[in-house]
Amino acid sequence: MNTKQLNYFLQVVETKSIAAAARQLDIAQPALSLQMAKLEHELKTTLFIRDYRGVQLTEAGAIFEAHVRTVLNQLDRALNDIAEAEGNPKGKIVVAMNQASINILAMPLSNIIEQKFPDIELDLRTGLSYEVLDLLNSGEADMAVVYEDGLDNPNIRRELLIKENLFFATSPNAQQKQTDEIKFTSLPEYEVVTTSEKESLGHILSEYEKLTGIKLRKRRPYGQLLTGLRFVCEGHCNMILPSSALYHLEETQQIKSLKIIEPEIFRNVYIATDMSRPIRNITLKIIELVKQCTAQEHQKNNWRGCLPTSE
Repeated sequence: MNTKQLNYFLQVVETKSIAAAARQLDIAQPALSLQMAKLEHELKTTLFIRDYRGVQLTEAGAIFEAHVRTVLNQLDRALNDIAEAEGNPKGKIVVAMNQASINILAMPLSNIIEQKFPDIELDLRTGLSYEVLDLLNSGEADMAVVYEDGLDNPNIRRELLIKENLFFATSPNAQQKQTDEIKFTSLPEYEVVTTSEKESLGHILSEYEKLTGIKLRKRRPYGQLLTGLRFVCEGHCNMILPSSALYHLEETQQIKSLKIIEPEIFRNVYIATDMSRPIRNITLKIIELVKQCTAQEHQKNNWRGCLPTSE
């Protein structure tokens, strides 16, 4: 059995005639009849009923037709994917990230895709860390930028993107203008707005509390990240965040960030895909661009931490 026979079979199904199919395929009618006979012999079943009206599918033939169409469609997709890898990729890709990652990556990633691969449609989705994982696990997202918590799913394939520092974010008042660091032991002097342990940031802070034996004064966030940042800018609260979430506000001196030390707080950021689904060539292209954008933002000091090659 080969793809030529399968295409011959579908042509007979569609024309309901050996003679008409032979004309469409530009082969001799006896040769086509022989190919169909060989197919039936290999399958050990009758695929067609032949009468004065032409040929009709048997029940087994109808079942076989459905499988043949699936197989040939998958083969066509595989050939297209291979051709795409050799040429310019095209199509839609869904990338899920949390709010801090999308804040720093959305613009450079969109720009570089538009320049290099104008036929790719980038669909960016955002949410809390567990919501991003849900998008990946459900198949709605082709890839995601995620954190280490929640990655106990054996189907998740992950690759370290950056080991990011976390910072104490506050309004740029006179008291803290003269310093760029704050000790972890000093954090309880301030109330910090943070998420619950279900979300990555709350989880990592809880782990550091256990590690140091120091309890932070925490309160729930006011809403989305953008809202929380506005509260920080106006001096109503403090937050603990990666530089990716606030670098643009540092540039305009609306926020002051202090590096947390003794110990430093790190959080691993990963590129993740689902191993239970074949990874598309277009996804591989975008993964490389995400790495490139991350390296560029790290070099600009916008995303502070350690890249995998610099650890």
